[in-house]
Amino acid sequence: MSKIELTHGKDYFSPSQLKKLFVSIGAFKSYLSREYTSSKQMDLGTAVHMMLLEPLKYSETYVYIDDSEICSQIGGKRPTATKLYAEWYEKILSENVGKVLLSKEQVDILEKIKTNCDTTGVSDTFFTDGEAEKTVTGVASGFDEDFDALCIIDYDTDFMSIDLKTTSKPLSKFKWDANDLGYDIQAAVTKSINNKDFVFVVVQTVAPYDIGVFTTSEYFMNRGVDKVNTALNNYKFYSNDNCSQVLTFEL
Repeated sequence: MSKIELTHGKDYFSPSQLKKLFVSIGAFKSYLSREYTSSKQMDLGTAVHMMLLEPLKYSETYVYIDDSEICSQIGGKRPTATKLYAEWYEKILSENVGKVLLSKEQVDILEKIKTNCDTTGVSDTFFTDGEAEKTVTGVASGFDEDFDALCIIDYDTDFMSIDLKTTSKPLSKFKWDANDLGYDIQAAVTKSINNKDFVFVVVQTVAPYDIGVFTTSEYFMNRGVDKVNTALNNYKFYSNDNCSQVLTFEL
């Protein structure tokens, strides 16, 4: 089996790269030159990951500041818009340099998710006796061409690789997101490197804060392989100065 030569400035393909490359060369090049921007939902997802997978790091990174007392003292309809509140908040920031401040709303959500994961046994089953945020590298095989790959596994045990996802949608929608967002690519590439079962644990960040465990079927994994093969074929059109490509669709 031949090994593809990589010319895009990285000595590996990551699942995220391949997800974009599957869409088009243009999407791939835009991803490579992107500037990271966060969002409220992404920030909450990061907190969920750290809370469940790296609890010690979570306690060192995040802090909840209760502003109910100062708001009560200030009174009025918008106490947070006052100069007194701004001065109080600035003092809090100076006392917690390097920490990420959590609002009461965020803490309530995080506590509900943690309680549900603990009481249902999800934490013990999937987030113990393993390694969080594990980076694995190797030659990905089982595709039309072999390639060097790098994957970051949310939680890796001796027998399985677990990817933790957060969603504000009903869990029944996840199977469609898994297709649209290329999670099958992620699973196929990761398994090609470490040959472990791949499982998604999905937690809702809105009521009722349900938890879903999604195993990966043969169909799902084969679909991921097909998508990777399409991405590798698209890569043949890649060059540093050109991303022109004709995309063909059937309606």
